[in-house]
Amino acid sequence: MRSRADVTREIRKIVTDRINDGQTIRAEWLTTEILATKSQIEGDDADFYIACAIDFIKDTAKDCIGLYATKSAVVSDAQIIMPGFDHMQRAYTVSRDGEIILVPVHLLSDEEIEARAIELEAMARGCIAHAKELRAYGRGRVESDVA
Repeated sequence: MRSRADVTREIRKIVTDRINDGQTIRAEWLTTEILATKSQIEGDDADFYIACAIDFIKDTAKDCIGLYATKSAVVSDAQIIMPGFDHMQRAYTVSRDGEIILVPVHLLSDEEIEARAIELEAMARGCIAHAKELRAYGRGRVESDVA
């Protein structure tokens, strides 16, 4: 019997292999593709197990693709970093025709690259403002403790 960790590793490998092969990944299609390879669920409770599998695979696929989404300027997962770079990822999520797609960096359009760079710069400004507020709060707290 395969564990949740085994399934997660398998899905992550599919995502990584496709990115390394220069393929885009349509987030919504990935669950369907994975389930199609696991069609041997039989018995009275098959519908129950298929429903559970759909939810787990969809959530796990979303998490694996989400590793490439812009959440922070600091990327801690070396597996997604482009060789020869400190921060640039092998792939980025973009919206194309209303769909979220994971796209290898070399297949991004110039417009998609610029949009991601602008997004990162905005995040940096927000982080700097956050740090300033936190320090001001700390100074204010120390000053009020002294009074």
